[in-house]
Amino acid sequence: MPVYMVYVSAGHLSPEMKGEVARAITDAHRDLTGTQHFLAQISFQEQPTGNVFLGGVEQGGDLIFIHGHHRVGRPVDLKHRLAAKIVDDVAKVMNVEKRHVWLHIDEIPPNQMIEYGRFLPEPGQENAWFNAIADDEKEFMKSNVHLGA
Repeated sequence: MPVYMVYVSAGHLSPEMKGEVARAITDAHRDLTGTQHFLAQISFQEQPTGNVFLGGVEQGGDLIFIHGHHRVGRPVDLKHRLAAKIVDDVAKVMNVEKRHVWLHIDEIPPNQMIEYGRFLPEPGQENAWFNAIADDEKEFMKSNVHLGA
């Protein structure tokens, strides 16, 4: 349900670091919203040198930009806590100051989002949505993740 695009300088993160960042974002989202962990989508986009600028000035490797897409309807205080936790946790994993982690979250109405072939539920209706899905489809959803990490 949530989608996070993480933009970093090319070669700045090892595959292991990407996994740690993805788990940190997934855990923060799950812990604060209750969303099943296997619904969180994290994608890394590596930016070649010379492709990131602030105020017309080329930026180096420490800037991490996270662009999240969520469903409309969560309380403002929850969104603030979630944003702060993601920035804190990603900064810690990447061993950078928080000022280097930028986060923007866009909200989309659930009736404009389809995942696993279904329109998404309103926030707070996730359990009813998930419980209405056939068991074989639930297993398919869960099979798309490695639960051991």
